Amino acid sequence: MTALSKDTPVVSNVGVHADLAMAAEVIYDGSILSYNSSGYAGAFALGERFAGHAVEGKDNSAGSAGDTKIRALRGKYILKCALSGVALTDSVARSAVYAQDSGTLSLTSGQRVGRVIEYLSSGVALVEFDTEAETQVLTESIAFGDFTDNTNTTGYIDFATAIPEGSIVLGVQINVTTGFTGDTTAVADVGVAGTLEKFASDLNVLAADVVGEVPAVATAYCSAATTVRVTVTGAADFGNISAGAATVSLIYTDAVRV
Repeated sequence: MTALSKDTPVVSNVGVHADLAMAAEVIYDGSILSYNSSGYAGAFALGERFAGHAVEGKDNSAGSAGDTKIRALRGKYILKCALSGVALTDSVARSAVYAQDSGTLSLTSGQRVGRVIEYLSSGVALVEFDTEAETQVLTESIAFGDFTDNTNTTGYIDFATAIPEGSIVLGVQINVTTGFTGDTTAVADVGVAGTLEKFASDLNVLAADVVGEVPAVATAYCSAATTVRVTVTGAADFGNISAGAATVSLIYTDAVRV
């Protein structure tokens, strides 16, 4: 380290736009963007860091990654958005908004990119986006019919998107919209294959409710990209369970560089 020994003016950039090195693909004006594993901005993909919205369209599909840059909105900004199912109560609650792909926002599943700040009309809201949020949320909808029956008291389902390597899971929330009924009890564990209770254990999902848990410190760190597994255990046989639906949210930190 070297302490300063002369005036060294700092360079400040407080603009709401950034020119991001672009992946070798087509990006359309208005696309939701994310950074791929090599650090280039492209059309949003689940599991990648949210990078903002494109304010221009550009075709770099015939070039190499980094040959050109794409101009994007960054930081905190507000956009009028199509958002299926949005209601006045969502603006009061500042409900989370999730991206599912480069053009689809949801209130129930995907990767959190912002929050509702004002309801405008049916299916339309003002959303405040934030590319610099330090806490990330991955949410997936699960349904009983998609579970794999282990032919014992348990059944499981794996998330389609992994938690990034280097993340620390801060908590789990399960919004049970339809209870996992049919047996006398139903509890959910949230973890990974081989460590089913890594993030949460014995959450009651028999009836509609919102339940959650903070993981033990020793199990919260993800040393590799982590596929989340939700396991539901019945009292006598998983085959007795005949219904169930929920949204499962994993709250985690930005990935530490590894």
